[in-house]
Amino acid sequence: MEFDDILEEFERETRSHKYNEVEVKRSDFQELQNAWISERMCPELLDYKQSLIDRILSRIRVQIEFIEMNSIELQTTERDIKLQLMIIESELDRVNFILRSYLRTRLSKVDKFTIFIRNDEDLVQRLSPAETQYMESHFRALIDLYNSLFLSQLPEQLQALDDTGGGISMIEEPDLDRPVFVKVINDTIETIVIGEEEIDLIPGSIYLIRYSAVQRFVYNQDVLLI
Repeated sequence: MEFDDILEEFERETRSHKYNEVEVKRSDFQELQNAWISERMCPELLDYKQSLIDRILSRIRVQIEFIEMNSIELQTTERDIKLQLMIIESELDRVNFILRSYLRTRLSKVDKFTIFIRNDEDLVQRLSPAETQYMESHFRALIDLYNSLFLSQLPEQLQALDDTGGGISMIEEPDLDRPVFVKVINDTIETIVIGEEEIDLIPGSIYLIRYSAVQRFVYNQDVLLI
C-alpha cells in the first residue's frame, strides 16, 4: 500500500467515526426528547433511562471541560473558537433544559405517589438510585410532619398512611384511565377492545385513547406518548 493510500484510508475512517459519533448524539437526543414527553404525558411513573442519562451526562461533562479550557485562553481575535463555544453552549442549554424537566417530572410523581410506589417493588425498580433515596427521605419527612400535626393524637390503628380499611384507600394512585395522545410506531400491535368497540392501531397514526388500553404498548415502545 502506498503512503497516499494509507492517508486516504485514515481520512475515510476519521470521517466515518465523526459521522457515527454525530448520529449517536442525534439518536440519544431524540431518545431523551421521547422519554421527556412520555414522562410528562404518562399518568404513572415510567422506567428511568439509566444508560441514556449516563451517556448524556458524560458528554455534558466533556463539553463543559472544553468550554472552560478554551475560555481561559480565548483571545479577542479568535472568532472561530468563539463561534464554536457559542454553539456548544447553546446545545448544552437545550439538553440541560430537557434533562432537568424530565427529572423534575419524575420527582413530582414520586412526591405525589410516594406510598403507592413504595408498596410496589416493580415500581421501585423503575427509580434511579438517587430517586429511591429521595423517595425514602420524602416519606420520612411526611411521617414526621403528619405525626407532629395530627397522627400522634389518633388511635394507633388509625395512624397508618397506607390504610385501606373500610373500603376507602388512603393511598393516592395514578389515574390509569386518563385519556392520552399516542402515536403508533410499530405494526405488530393487536386489536384493542374497549367495551364493545374494537380499535386497530395503524402505524403512523395518532389516537386519543385511555392510557390503560395502551399501557403495555407504551412499555415496549410500540406506541409513543405525545
